[in-house]
Amino acid sequence: MLLTEDKEIDIFVASKIGSFKHIKYHTNRSKNSKKCIENLVDIKSLQKDDSITCMEWGNGDQTEVLLGRTNQEIQIYNTEKRAVTKTYTADFSTGHIVGLGRCKRKVLAALSSGVVKIWSRKDENIVETGKLDTMRVCTDEPTMFATGGEENDLKIWRVGDSVPIFSAKNLAHDWLQLRRPVWVTDLTFLPGEGGHLAAACSRHGYVRMYDSRVQRRPVINVDFEMAATCITPSFDERQVLVGFGRGQLHQVDLRKAKPDKGYKGAAGAITDIAIVPADKLIVSTSLDRHLRIHKYDTKELVYKQYLTSKLSKVLVQTTCNTPLLSGPVEETKSEVDEMDQIFDRMETVSEQSKTKSDDQIPAKKSKHSDPEEAIKNLLRKTEKTKKKREQRKREKKTKSVFHNA
Repeated sequence: MLLTEDKEIDIFVASKIGSFKHIKYHTNRSKNSKKCIENLVDIKSLQKDDSITCMEWGNGDQTEVLLGRTNQEIQIYNTEKRAVTKTYTADFSTGHIVGLGRCKRKVLAALSSGVVKIWSRKDENIVETGKLDTMRVCTDEPTMFATGGEENDLKIWRVGDSVPIFSAKNLAHDWLQLRRPVWVTDLTFLPGEGGHLAAACSRHGYVRMYDSRVQRRPVINVDFEMAATCITPSFDERQVLVGFGRGQLHQVDLRKAKPDKGYKGAAGAITDIAIVPADKLIVSTSLDRHLRIHKYDTKELVYKQYLTSKLSKVLVQTTCNTPLLSGPVEETKSEVDEMDQIFDRMETVSEQSKTKSDDQIPAKKSKHSDPEEAIKNLLRKTEKTKKKREQRKREKKTKSVFHNA
């Protein structure tokens, strides 16, 4: 028998009601259970406007989680201390938080109204970008961030500048000479490119890749017939994973400009995607309240967990591990012995006692114990109903116009 090595993967999930959960996933599937799930926020204290709209890592060690809520509250959760260490309020404009990030000691926060604030203890800077749906900080170059939204195409900014260093240009008009609509729902920087390559997906169904060194228009454009909701880099170069509003999850090859693989299982819109590079696993959340894990190569669904609320964001901890607050409960010997004693004391129910109890209950007396009497009564009832039907027919005949004529 082959013994597979069990690896633990820590997954943090946020929902639309404001709950924040920690899930310990085991590669040995027999160890996965509901005991490996814990709530990090008191659910009873949540309110309607506590929905988590943004979740990002706050440092490279992945020990801090930045949480952005609908009520413009920014929380920094420490996975080592198991508590919220800092809380900010993004009340510098209207709208909910659509993006968070860290650049050294500076915190970046973007609101849906189009205002991005960059602040630290010493100074702060506000940038107006236009209506926003998303904002991402480049992992390779933290001083760069990108924005996009409804009729607000991709823009790449540098921290401290009030003007973007790159502004995307829309494609040419279609064959009917109509302008192509723009609505960036999510974007990402491709790793290992220093922030020069970025990919964006749209509610209008396209996935585009931009190279800020070459041209403003996209170098690759892939069209779909459904709205795209989220995007993240895949395991190979020039490949991205894209989630759609109909529940589809596809890998798009940006070199061939076409979809490469599809991962099935979701019934609701995909809200967020994360990858586990070491084990080549794809973690996704959807509006059908399930967390799913697929194998990258075989496309097999290896884990599926119902989490009672609509999921909005997911993060996978790859650099370190976070132990569960309450480990899985195991039955001790004393508990098992006590249960055995209780069962031994209980009285056994035999067949003889059942028959005695049945005999003691008197049988119900029927109204017509004699079968001949019952038959006679039945015949009388049928004769009565026959006579009534014949009488109704006669009455109808007399009332009929044609019969009187």
